[in-house]
Amino acid sequence: MAAAPKLDRYNSHWESQEEAAIVWELSGLGKPSDQLIMASNNKLLAFTSNKMYCFDGEGSLLWEAKSTSGKMGNPVLCPNGSIITAGKGEIAETKANGVRGWNFIALPGGKDKEPQIAGNGNIIYLPLPYALYALDTNGRTLWTFTNWNNSDRFSTKTVKERTFMECAANEEAFYAIFADEKDDFRLIAIDRDGRHLWTYWLGELISASIATGKQGEIYVTATQKPKRTGTGKSSGSKLNQGRIYCFDCREGKQPQWQRLVKINGNLTKPVIADDRLYVSGGSNLYVLDTDSGEIILEHRLLNLSSPVAVDVVNERLYAGSSKGLLYAINSNGRLEWSCKLEGAIEQAPLLGPDGFIYVITQKGHLYKICAQGY
Repeated sequence: MAAAPKLDRYNSHWESQEEAAIVWELSGLGKPSDQLIMASNNKLLAFTSNKMYCFDGEGSLLWEAKSTSGKMGNPVLCPNGSIITAGKGEIAETKANGVRGWNFIALPGGKDKEPQIAGNGNIIYLPLPYALYALDTNGRTLWTFTNWNNSDRFSTKTVKERTFMECAANEEAFYAIFADEKDDFRLIAIDRDGRHLWTYWLGELISASIATGKQGEIYVTATQKPKRTGTGKSSGSKLNQGRIYCFDCREGKQPQWQRLVKINGNLTKPVIADDRLYVSGGSNLYVLDTDSGEIILEHRLLNLSSPVAVDVVNERLYAGSSKGLLYAINSNGRLEWSCKLEGAIEQAPLLGPDGFIYVITQKGHLYKICAQGY
């Protein structure tokens, strides 16, 4: 049996003269498999490999749940407080008190190491190589969609080499970035009734992410594979080509705008706040206008490795580095302070409703941090 997470509390943070002070630290969680989530009643959810932990604001473990089908990923919160997670060909419900609820099992397919699901309101989506399942929050099938490609209509064979890189959903539709074997990636939109809306070609990709806006906008960050020369070798550039797109959810045959950036690494998941779009890429932080795609701010931070968390009230950004530094950045892009933690920070910091910052590192350390001003 695995040891329980170890909790260390630091009672002197209120008297600390530092700009940021650690309130408590949990160690022994394991490598995170998804971002931190604040659930109902200020409960903190952390995901590591095949486990989900639930903590209160004092760092006490309330419950933990374990997946029986491999890695636990892509959590979706339901209006009733339940947490839906994906396994290999499976969707499972965990109730707000940690009790296991229903589970939906489908024929697994493809080689995706990280199962994908998405949800919005009362619909949960499970994309698999042979079909997209839409379920209600009680685990009942609403409909299935099978024509990922036009060729699917004329084949009775299951497509085993179809890969899903990312998916998301809003009130209008479900969106997925997928590719078939030896094919380029595409972004597809399927409405909430199971009808195909549109498909957009994205090309050969290393990574991609999707975020949905409040007015139906779909924002995509895509890191493209380096171009090859006629001899089959890479072009020699040490920089990757990243593209940031904005689509209309109803008509995506052409993006509303797109922005090209050169990056040393991959673009992170876009974050939307206060009519601005925040994207990290390599060691660069980009702030774009959501309407036009114009770059408002570009700032370089050493070893930047996580998406940002946006504190709109205090006009501050938080992001993590591969060297274990939590950065606080003001609205002008200047570094206000940094806090050293144990392990690289690849998941976005989480701002709690209590004003504290929660961070999980790749070494399985979870922190609650008090910034000056709270």
